[in-house]
Amino acid sequence: MAKANKKFMLLSAIGIIMVVDSHTWGAMSIFANYFPFNSFFMPMFVFISGYFNKVDRNTNLWKYTKRKFMTLMVPYLVVSVLALIIEWLILCCKTEAMQPFMLDYKLHALLNTFTSGEITTIALPMWFAPMLFAVQIVYGLMRKFLSNHWNSIAFLIPFTILHILVVWYAKDHEVSDYLLLPLKVLFFMPFMEMGVIYRNGLEEKLQKANHLLLMTVLLLINTVRVFFMPNEYDLAFDSMATLTGFTSPYAVTPLISAVVGMLFWIEVVDLIGKPFYNSKVINAVSENTFYIMSFHVIFFNLFNCLLFGINKLVTIPGFDIATFQDSNWYRWEYVSQFKFVYFLVGLLGPVGLIKLYDRFIKAPIAKKFRKSDVPAKTAQK
Repeated sequence: MAKANKKFMLLSAIGIIMVVDSHTWGAMSIFANYFPFNSFFMPMFVFISGYFNKVDRNTNLWKYTKRKFMTLMVPYLVVSVLALIIEWLILCCKTEAMQPFMLDYKLHALLNTFTSGEITTIALPMWFAPMLFAVQIVYGLMRKFLSNHWNSIAFLIPFTILHILVVWYAKDHEVSDYLLLPLKVLFFMPFMEMGVIYRNGLEEKLQKANHLLLMTVLLLINTVRVFFMPNEYDLAFDSMATLTGFTSPYAVTPLISAVVGMLFWIEVVDLIGKPFYNSKVINAVSENTFYIMSFHVIFFNLFNCLLFGINKLVTIPGFDIATFQDSNWYRWEYVSQFKFVYFLVGLLGPVGLIKLYDRFIKAPIAKKFRKSDVPAKTAQK
């Protein structure tokens, strides 16, 4: 089913495309020299969540929490278990030998759900799901019980201060596991509120702006900012799962980078997005952002296993067997343009998998249950 809000459908599709692109070492790298993907795309997903969040005094918090748990945490846990099994099977394929499953180690890894969120390297980007769940629940609780006194601009101020303090603390300290989740909630909370502010008035005002002029200004802002950084890439912040990778000397850098990057891509969508609004491919990507985030590294590895098999028959120049066997992040790059093949595999592979699941498993089961309900209803009559 196509999403009603075409603008944010495209924006979420762009966000997940950037995630896959960053993990293929920049197959596309659209404007990445000015707006590094790791400087804004995770805050942008939270911003999108805030845009659609409409919790108020009338919200049933039990139903709200249950819905968020079913749409975020249940898929996260199911996919995590599957990823641990798939990682083991791929390891057996890589080494051409049966490897120990190490159940105790894998069960212990599942405890990372509410710390780093990182269960296995083959599905590492899934760390985002429990963090987003926690942010939505904390924000929902606050909006529910403080609805009579809520002012988005007023609450954005303490959210912003706490965000900067988290960065300042994480820059100089190794964050302990039990602090990771609450500090990540504080880091991302301003972007939830920004989404609400954008929906409630800023969007309408920016629609009247000169989009090309605003994009140019934002490009110039990041160009100037680079002069104040030791390195160009200091605009970005990596390893958000563990709150590491803040290389800028300024604690305010992640906030500015996120706001500038998000605004730039919102303006891009406003300026040239309409031709993509009815694209079935874009809609499919947007509808399956969670599964693309979950499975794209797995599909990279499945593709590598295919190359490994071909290499046994016909030598593939430059295919590094040792690195392939040791790392889930190996990419064969005999020519740099081949990164685009990984990009397509990581983006479209999960979408195709979900489409097959919906058609051959989910739909038949739903049809069977609908048929079984008919006699029961007839008997009741």
